[in-house]
Formats: sequence, C-alpha cells, structure tokens
Amino acid sequence: MFARPRPKKLLAPPSKRRKRQHTIEEIKFDGDARAEYLTGFHKRKLQRAKYAQEQAAEQARQDRIDARKKHREDRKREVEEHVQSVNDALKQAAQAGYIEGEDGELSEDGTAEEWGGFQDTPRQQDTIDHEEEYIDEDRFTTVTVESVNVSRDGLTSSRPDDEESVDEEENIDKNTQGEPEKSSDKNKHAPKKKKQKFRCALYITMFRAHSWNYSMSEDMISN
Repeated sequence: MFARPRPKKLLAPPSKRRKRQHTIEEIKFDGDARAEYLTGFHKRKLQRAKYAQEQAAEQARQDRIDARKKHREDRKREVEEHVQSVNDALKQAAQAGYIEGEDGELSEDGTAEEWGGFQDTPRQQDTIDHEEEYIDEDRFTTVTVESVNVSRDGLTSSRPDDEESVDEEENIDKNTQGEPEKSSDKNKHAPKKKKQKFRCALYITMFRAHSWNYSMSEDMISN
C-alpha cells in the first residue's frame, strides 16, 4: 500500500588536493652543445651571409617582375588611349560627312561605295634599253641593259621576243667580228721582250786567276 522510498544516492568523497611540491631549478651541462656553439661562429656567419644573398636575389627578381608588369600596364593604357583617340577622330569625320560612319552614314555625294582595295596596275617604266662595249687588252665584253617589268609571276622583259632574238644575233656577230681584231690589236700593242744579256765578267776573272796560278806553279818547277 505504501510505496518504498527511493534510495538516496551517496555523494562521492571529495578529492584530495595534491600539495604543490617546489622543485629545485636544475641546469644540465651538455658538452657537445657547448663545443658546437663555441666552434660554430664562422659557420653561422656564412649561413647568415648566404641567407642574405638569397633574400637579395629573391627581392631583385620580384622587383623585375613588378617592373615588367608595370611596363605592360603602361603600354596597354597607351594603346587604349590611342585607339580611343582614333575612334573619336573617325566619329568626328563621320559626323562631318567625309566618310561613312558606323551607323550607316553616307559620304558627301549621298552614296555608299564599297572600297575594294588598291588596284594592282603595272607602272609605266621608261625604256632604257641600250648596249655598251668595253674593250680591254685581253678581253672584249658587251653589256646589254634593258628594262624589266615586276609582277607577281616574277621579272619579265619589257621587249617582245622578236627583238630579243635579233639582239642576241647581233651580239653574236659582234663577238665573232671582235675576236680577230682583238688578237691583231694585242699583237700590235704587245710590249717587245728584251733580250737577256749574259755577263761573263765573273767567268773571265776566274779564268785569269786560274791562269795566274798555273804560271806560278811553272815558275816554281823551273827554279
């Protein structure tokens, strides 16, 4: 009839606080660390110098990158300004009616003409065809100067084929006629060879010395 009361939970015993123990400061002596510190001054100095050089090289590289970037930006800005000025000039010309604008404006006569580019017309050249002859002691040369037309196919002669054949025949005749004249002129104007003069003074002197020695030997024999 009566309910049993709930059992009371027992609280855990309070934890005991640990007493702080005052530890004595201790200095440990390490002989290897001491030796490395005392003998590593030069090594650490070289490491600091190397690190400083690396930092300077990295800073110089970064400065070059920044300078190139700034130069590109300046060039880009200049190009944009130039394009903008050209577009403004074209718009002003289109509004004045000199050229057809972007909105389909017409020129002064009211007609929109399509520009097909420059016409490839051959330029009229003056005829400079002539021949010149050069005569030397040993050579006979004929030089022919003629005008040519420059086109996409290459260089073409301005003279017809008949004239070229006639000129070639005339050049052959002139060359054949000039050869005997050249040989005769060469024989006429050729310098005469001088005759070589042999000097016998040395041989005469040697002969005289030999005869004197021979006479001296005969005198000695006779005595």
